[in-house]
Amino acid sequence: MHVDGCKSVCLMMSLRTPLPTLITLFMSLGVDGTEWSVKYNPTKICALKGSTVFINGSYTYPAELEVKEEFWVKEPFDREQDTPVYCKPTKDSGTVQCYVDKQQKFSLKLINVTKEDDYYFRIKTNVIEQKWLGDPVKISVTELLVNTLLEVIEREAAVLTCTTTCSLTDSPTFIWYKNGRRLSSNTNPLHLRPVSSEDAGSYMCAVRGYEHLPSPAQTLTVRCEFTM
Repeated sequence: MHVDGCKSVCLMMSLRTPLPTLITLFMSLGVDGTEWSVKYNPTKICALKGSTVFINGSYTYPAELEVKEEFWVKEPFDREQDTPVYCKPTKDSGTVQCYVDKQQKFSLKLINVTKEDDYYFRIKTNVIEQKWLGDPVKISVTELLVNTLLEVIEREAAVLTCTTTCSLTDSPTFIWYKNGRRLSSNTNPLHLRPVSSEDAGSYMCAVRGYEHLPSPAQTLTVRCEFTM
């Protein structure tokens, strides 16, 4: 968490090691004991390129303050001026929507994500020096790719794996297509054993709910084994 001008209690511990380490713990407290905090769910997201992403969360603040503004920023932004503002609850765009309710719960909806970014929730109060910047929510963006041997010998085994550059959030269900037609198997990897000439063809994978965002096609060739 990042805090600007907040009252802090600092606890320092010195560890006796060959290279002494100084550990400092900062905790921001209001006069009534309420802490500043911003909590996200989830804190890290791996999403398909072109998909929709939801970030939910909640915050607390010292009761003697009055919240004046709540909004989202992302890198790069000016931490002193809080510009540019990425999303305000009253100014949704077609691809970015954000909300805050009276119970101090908030959400951010990103439609058609295309690149990796860090997003921060910002709170400003009636005291200029008293404002809070949450830790970043990191969104990684990936595309699907079918990984397999391009050629296998008939009666051997073929393994096709739908791969990503990061682990997709929410444990997705994978879908397979052969020559544009959906297969019954939802397993990943997809095992073909033993392989026959009928298994040759063009394979794609997708994630349930995002069937419109499939992987590029990968062609599997089955070579006949000649015996003398």
